[in-house]
Amino acid sequence: MVSPRDERTFFKGLENAMLSVAKLKTLIQRRAARVSSVFEMFPQEGRVVIGLSGGADSMVLTDMMHQLSRRWRRDIEFIPVLIDQGFFTLTDEESVRLQNFCKDRGMELKIVKRREIGELVMSDRNPFPPCFTCSRYRRKALFEISKELGANVIALGHHKDDLIETFLLNIFFSRRISAIMPKQEFFGGLFHIVRPLILVDESYIKRYASMRAFPVVKKGCPFVSDTRRKWLKNLIARMEMSQPGVKSNIVRSLFYPYTEYLWGDYREFADKLLK
Repeated sequence: MVSPRDERTFFKGLENAMLSVAKLKTLIQRRAARVSSVFEMFPQEGRVVIGLSGGADSMVLTDMMHQLSRRWRRDIEFIPVLIDQGFFTLTDEESVRLQNFCKDRGMELKIVKRREIGELVMSDRNPFPPCFTCSRYRRKALFEISKELGANVIALGHHKDDLIETFLLNIFFSRRISAIMPKQEFFGGLFHIVRPLILVDESYIKRYASMRAFPVVKKGCPFVSDTRRKWLKNLIARMEMSQPGVKSNIVRSLFYPYTEYLWGDYREFADKLLK
């Protein structure tokens, strides 16, 4: 006999699988538009850099920025930037496909070589987890390129699953309660990083990219199958399967922080109390 919970999970999965490309586009576009509006992500005019990695997330972000910008009464020039970190090399065919993808959306792709990032990540002198180092120096490179281009807004393709995973990773391994912000200020407002897809499910993004046949690049990261994030992703998937709605509840909890029930006022005693 099938339990009510298993039945709900089955029909929810079936409903998601039956979403047409038009419905997926509307769903993703609507959520991106709402987040962009509430968090005032984009200026009325100027340049905005899009961090394009070649993965489904950044490809969908680029497409959505094109779709939404046609409805906005704003004079924004979007510039996709791909940072070559040295882990993999784009083939000529992949490069052309990515350039054409951007060109079809009125954008010109800029490919920037930063091979030293890969060397640093792989070095024995690197004291930090590989993904942390890679992310940090890739972001540094984006800041440098954005400054050269005269852009102070950088759009990244982080989605809802990234938000949940980062929140729990910080609790489990960094011993702090914090999450990814939809809009984040750096260097006293010199730059802002924005994440329009932050409330869009990863499954929607990947399905939409697949249905639209976007030229997604399969990258050869040497750490792709051996990370804490991968472990946590599998754990969350099992939790959601067992208790449908867990992921949505985690996101909603970020809007209701009961700081009076946290111990931040006693931070100076933490080491003494936890010996």
